[in-house]
Amino acid sequence: MDEIGIIVSSDDPKSLAMATNLGHVALTMDTDVFLYFTFDGLTHLTEGEKDLSSIQPLLDEGMPNPYDMLGKLIADGGDAVTSVACTTTLDMLQWDRDAIDDDVTTKFAGAVTFLEAAEDADQVFTF
Repeated sequence: MDEIGIIVSSDDPKSLAMATNLGHVALTMDTDVFLYFTFDGLTHLTEGEKDLSSIQPLLDEGMPNPYDMLGKLIADGGDAVTSVACTTTLDMLQWDRDAIDDDVTTKFAGAVTFLEAAEDADQVFTF
């Protein structure tokens, strides 16, 4: 099966929407999805309310909530979707792993894991 890698390093919800949309499209093409959340992108995996004010006009026009899209991607993808919280970044920023939402995170791993996955990926995208 084909595979894409998606690096999410931005805390912008619009970036998450683009990444999850690409992931959904990949699934429809029988392509595995490897999402790697690092640096500011890790905020998308934290539990609790999210600030959507920067994309409120887009939401008002009908764009789906990117956090709902992420949850749906993880749920719909099953074993075809891997969502990784970067342990290197968590450790460096001294973030508590307990703050990461298990519902949208399938594993904790460092940069080596991403690089190994990227070697197998047909394409790698960054948001």
